[in-house]
Amino acid sequence: MSPPARQLALLRSTYKVMGLRGVGQLPLQEVADDAGVSKALLLYHFKTRESLILATLEWVLGRVARRIRDEIAHVPTAEARVEAMIDTIFIRPDLNRHFYLVYCDLLSHAARHDAFSALANTFHDTVNQMYADVAALGMREGVFPHRDPEVAAVAVRALIDGTFLQWILERDWEGTHARYREQCKQAILAYLRSG
Repeated sequence: MSPPARQLALLRSTYKVMGLRGVGQLPLQEVADDAGVSKALLLYHFKTRESLILATLEWVLGRVARRIRDEIAHVPTAEARVEAMIDTIFIRPDLNRHFYLVYCDLLSHAARHDAFSALANTFHDTVNQMYADVAALGMREGVFPHRDPEVAAVAVRALIDGTFLQWILERDWEGTHARYREQCKQAILAYLRSG
């Protein structure tokens, strides 16, 4: 379910500023200015800075998970799902950079604060289940050898997140995006096909 229009606009502005300033240094006044509202209205809707941050992260992570799920739902084979999944995840250099800067901040906070940890774990479980489902489909099709789909999901996630961590540090992150996307695809397929 999507938040009301006013709150959605505030979440969008918060996410925009998070990518520029970081989660830990999020200036509420800058969010309010970007949204064209007062800081008081921002706090009226979300009560606290932490509530605003958590609501924004929940909204963003939910959108990402839905987008991946929707894009691969009707793809018929496991290998084609891997390709569609990676193409969906590696959407555009600017959007991926923004997301991973925010996501890395979330992971840092999740290691230290229970509220952030619960959110990160929910996203982690949702995405890992999608990866496990793709691995299990490939096993049923006979294109991936049999192994624990949950273990395969952890490895797939490590390949994706590791690829993004390498890519985000590139000086030419825009120009290298497509190369990293293809490397990630090939690494995942090679892992899933290996015995």
